[in-house]
Amino acid sequence: MKKLIFVIVAIGAMSAGIWVSHTNKAELTLLSGQQYQWQDFNGQWLVVNYFAQWCAPCLKEIPELNLFDQQVKNTDTRLIAISWDNLSQSQLQQIADQYAIEFDLVYQVEPDSLPFVKPAQLPATFIVSPQGKVLKTLMGEQTALSLQQQIAQLKNK
Repeated sequence: MKKLIFVIVAIGAMSAGIWVSHTNKAELTLLSGQQYQWQDFNGQWLVVNYFAQWCAPCLKEIPELNLFDQQVKNTDTRLIAISWDNLSQSQLQQIADQYAIEFDLVYQVEPDSLPFVKPAQLPATFIVSPQGKVLKTLMGEQTALSLQQQIAQLKNK
């Protein structure tokens, strides 16, 4: 009987450990090394920009995204960007350095965890509500002002 109880407790502990491990698994990792699950962004507006080094409009909007990121620091809004290409950490760091990218870049992402599908065209920007719902998809080059205006409109709905 003691063996049976031990086996049941062991199986329960193992199952709990697997569940905790799975639920705490990072769904995205920033170039800085910080790890997040999408639910970690609940309660704030999240602007997710998809870009690529070979995309001229993507590169052109970087200074505007840097400005937007500065404007929303210490507010309820956060900007992160995901490279459309599957780049190594060192390749992504090289791009960040080369183009003076100041906002957070996602180094690794679990594709099935995203609240949207990978865009077919670039640049693409998704605005995610504090509840984790994609409220707006913006295709094409954005400015700090256009992003501020879109978020203001969504907040007033």
